[in-house]
Amino acid sequence: MTAAANSATRLPGTWDPDTFHPLEVIPYFRRWKCSPIRDVIYTFLWNCLIGTAFWLIGAMFRPRGLGWDNLASTLFAANSIGYTLHAMFLVTGRLGIDRWARSFGQVATAAYYTVMSTLGVVVGFTIMALALDPQALRWILTPRWLAVMGLSSMMISAVLAIVFFASARQATAEAELARERARIERAEREATLANLRALQAQIEPHFLFNTLANVTSLVDSDPAAAKGMLQSFNRFLRASLAATRTESTTLGEDAELIAAYLEVLQVRMGRRLAWRIDVPPELAGFALPPMLLQPVVENAIRHGLEPKVEGGEVALRAMGEPGRVRIEISDTGVGFAATTRGGLGLSNLRDRLRLLYGDRAVLTIGENRPSGAVVTIALPA
Repeated sequence: MTAAANSATRLPGTWDPDTFHPLEVIPYFRRWKCSPIRDVIYTFLWNCLIGTAFWLIGAMFRPRGLGWDNLASTLFAANSIGYTLHAMFLVTGRLGIDRWARSFGQVATAAYYTVMSTLGVVVGFTIMALALDPQALRWILTPRWLAVMGLSSMMISAVLAIVFFASARQATAEAELARERARIERAEREATLANLRALQAQIEPHFLFNTLANVTSLVDSDPAAAKGMLQSFNRFLRASLAATRTESTTLGEDAELIAAYLEVLQVRMGRRLAWRIDVPPELAGFALPPMLLQPVVENAIRHGLEPKVEGGEVALRAMGEPGRVRIEISDTGVGFAATTRGGLGLSNLRDRLRLLYGDRAVLTIGENRPSGAVVTIALPA
């Protein structure tokens, strides 16, 4: 029967004592956004619910009162009282009286609802009675009707207090649960970032040893190639170590890291490895987590190109789309087995994207015609 001030500012499904309507104790009615029209409709439904309950209680003691005429008069009285309370709570909400009463604790809050309910019942019942009988003041003040109004006000204030305190307790529990979930997600994110930094700080042993072995073998036979390989390896080390000291990089910087990585591998694999990187200048400054793409490229070479005798090509392409940036890493290798879909590396990447972006990032794996695989990462712009 209440409608508080500023009700249009609250979102559906949330609880605010300044805008809460008693009908929202039923979860179904929390789905609609607060508005004056909605609260008027809710008050009508609430009044009819309370009126029907009073009618049924009365019929238990006076079975003859089950007639439709008695139900209609009870509903009329309930709506008169209910809309009176609606207006009273609206005014006190605008004036801040309800917030002032709640600031003194539960006892003051219960007293506030008791006083408001008593006034609402007396004023609302009097308005209804005078509308039906201009001489109603002569019988309203009799002990019988005063007792009826007193009992009604006690029941209504008890219902309002129960609804309010139950909703407040539920809201407190939900807020605590939300805080606990946020704490767990934050801990998971921090653990993921810590694991990432640990992985970033370690150069894969076989990549390091193979690179040094190749440099050693080229020093005498092809000094120029050995020098170029060392320069590319130096660029990769610098970029990789820089990534361990930051929580964010750009698409352009990550592309440079991948280019240095591929240059080193190309010296070792020779003609078995071809590569392309296509990052438009307008996307070079796009921010993304460090070392997000390099594991995908490494996966494409290890599982796609290295097992293939003739090797193949790996390509990285970035495209801007409305509201997001799509990055494709494709290869012309043997492709992924249906049971692996990229193995542990891409599974970890999925978990990382989920922790960092939630549902806003999408990772998909598909076939690259005529051979190989395509890994697509869509990130929110």
